Amino acid sequence: MMTSYDYNPLDDSDLGIVQPQQPVSDKITNIALFGVDSRAGENSRSDAMIILSVDPKRGKVKMSSLMRDAYVEIDDHGMTKLCHAYAYGGPELAIKTINQNFQMDISEYATVNFNQMADIIDAIGGVELEVSQAEMDEANDALWEYCVFNDLIWDDYKFTEPGLQTLNGPQAVAYGRIRKGATGGDAARTSRQQEILEKMMDKVMDMSIVKYPSLAAKLLPMVETSLSSKEILSLATQVLSGGKPDIERATFPCEGEWSEKRTSSGLSVVAYEDALAVKRLHAFIYDDLSIEEQKAQEQSSGSTDTDTDTP
Repeated sequence: MMTSYDYNPLDDSDLGIVQPQQPVSDKITNIALFGVDSRAGENSRSDAMIILSVDPKRGKVKMSSLMRDAYVEIDDHGMTKLCHAYAYGGPELAIKTINQNFQMDISEYATVNFNQMADIIDAIGGVELEVSQAEMDEANDALWEYCVFNDLIWDDYKFTEPGLQTLNGPQAVAYGRIRKGATGGDAARTSRQQEILEKMMDKVMDMSIVKYPSLAAKLLPMVETSLSSKEILSLATQVLSGGKPDIERATFPCEGEWSEKRTSSGLSVVAYEDALAVKRLHAFIYDDLSIEEQKAQEQSSGSTDTDTDTP
């Protein structure tokens, strides 16, 4: 029997679902994953947005990160940053915005706030990551804020040296949120978030299956999701049916195909060509083509359309 958790089923009729144009011989399940900062008195923006695609036929799980500052149309709110959709209308509007702007068929989601993510990482024993000096410096600033907000002692959590190390929950969350200084901006942040999630999935899949019930009892109460217990078990079975799946990741819009712009109202956003981002995302998920393979095919055919829109 599965443990209790925050189950929030959605009404599919108002999610802006768009069926993909590409023929798919076997069902690929796309789930929206949101990481939010739900502090008291603040509407929660989704600072992390990942489309998790379960592809049983190919034995793959794909993570497609969407840049938080992507300049998109949000129903009743006009053009603004993608991360604002969750604050305006929760997971329903966030999913609808992704579906409408990226021509997707998402009807399910899972959300954790960053405090919960830290607890989840601690529950699996941390994650091993390579941390640079610049990342360590920025992460320590984020850790200071995290410790103050959660009444923790900073010296117990701060990074003391760069290099390969096992990060505890607060450290991993801080590492996944940095984007200032010499740490690479929003694109690098999405890559770090993917890396953390991949390390978490690897660690869970390397565990003995007999440990899953007790692990689920720890993790599920920290998650809000539209997936029923039956659907969660079905997805877990699909993921593991052919053994440990390959995990692939990419970020959209892709590197070199977006630019930072400032709107007339002074908002700093990521501008990109809608059609190209949709093409890249769909080819990655449905056609099983990496971004490198897509670009190589375009070069061989003479097509290199990588212009970006301006807000």
